[in-house]
Amino acid sequence: MPRVLMICEKFPPFNLSGSARPFYFAKYLPEFGYDPTVLGSTVLADDDRDDALLSELPASVEVWRTPRLVSHVMARRRAKARERAREKAREATASGAPDAPPSRFDGLSRALPYLGWWFHWELDWSALATLAGWLRSQRLQPDIIWASGPGFRNFAVACRLAAWLNKPLVVDLRDPWTYGSLWHPSTPQVARAERAWAERVFDLAERVVFTSPLTQESMRERFPQLARERLVTITNGFDASPVTPLRDVPSEVCLFRYVGMLNERRQPDVLISAFALACEDPEIRASAALELIGSAGGHEAKVALAPGCRVRFKGQVSRAESLRYMFGSDVNVLLQTISEGQDVVSGKAFDYLYAGKPILAVVDESGGDAWLVREAGVGRIAPWSDVSSVRKAITECFRAWKLGAAQPHTDVADKFSRRALTGTLASLFDDVLAGPRLAPGARR
Repeated sequence: MPRVLMICEKFPPFNLSGSARPFYFAKYLPEFGYDPTVLGSTVLADDDRDDALLSELPASVEVWRTPRLVSHVMARRRAKARERAREKAREATASGAPDAPPSRFDGLSRALPYLGWWFHWELDWSALATLAGWLRSQRLQPDIIWASGPGFRNFAVACRLAAWLNKPLVVDLRDPWTYGSLWHPSTPQVARAERAWAERVFDLAERVVFTSPLTQESMRERFPQLARERLVTITNGFDASPVTPLRDVPSEVCLFRYVGMLNERRQPDVLISAFALACEDPEIRASAALELIGSAGGHEAKVALAPGCRVRFKGQVSRAESLRYMFGSDVNVLLQTISEGQDVVSGKAFDYLYAGKPILAVVDESGGDAWLVREAGVGRIAPWSDVSSVRKAITECFRAWKLGAAQPHTDVADKFSRRALTGTLASLFDDVLAGPRLAPGARR
């Protein structure tokens, strides 16, 4: 079998949405004639983890792990720095004092964010992972290198290993790079460094894979050096394994469920507020419930936005349990509350397709999630910035459930199953290995 070295820092047992795609590629690649080995990082005590996942990997899949040296310390320091900045801004606003005059230390303060980025990018995991990957590859002798991001420092490791080992590189972008809600460079210097890395990686890669056709086109516009023949879309998907539905709400109640992470970028306010408005209808108030399952990111107190309604947070669950919750709902809710970089299709949307329940997509109407819902014809779309539209969609979903409307039935199993998508990736590897190698400058 040809060997593929897969670079994925947060490979399971990390229990993160971005870990699923690399995991299932590693699981199914042996069925299509490739022998994968994974290079990832160690799991620390405060990382979300699901150890049961690794039992699904074939015994032949080897996972190498190297430590992260400073990431948790730096994360705590960044959080404290943000809090200090917010407190300073609050004090300045309250006092009405003019801005302080420039300080001779301002230059140093501007340099510190870049130094922090460099420590995170290079010294935390990348440098050690690159060295470990090179040493172990002397025995492994991979035929091709694949890396998935974010985190985009996976690409730095893969780029160096591909150059040192003289092997073809395939990069897999689950989310955009250098734009969108995940890219917040702290200084112009950090932004220039990230863009330079993006150009270097794209110049070296034989193929660049995207999870959404919208992201592919947007990245093509931002990086004109990306020749169209090198760009491929392989969407996310679902693993078609048996699932036992899970619910503790009576069948007489229409159960709306959001399954996923909440944070500063994805906030539940619009969903809970719209549900409260829908519950002004006494029938909906008596016969509907909303559950939010997963890491709540400090939003638990927002149940107060819907007084007297059945709204509850259930907290973090395992990957297997999250699927059971999706299958046990009456309506599954997609939620994206960002205004930039909405071209991405969330991985969870494909699990929702597999669950076979109606989908309420509270998203950007022109974004990737809306594209998928329309493509599959499985639900309703309401703009996340319009509470009244979300209320209307909730009411329509409830009425359809009340009338016993048939569950959506679409022929998506073959197109979006993880196994089928892995076959597409293996075919891409075949093309890369069979084709001529191009010098980096000739790939434009």
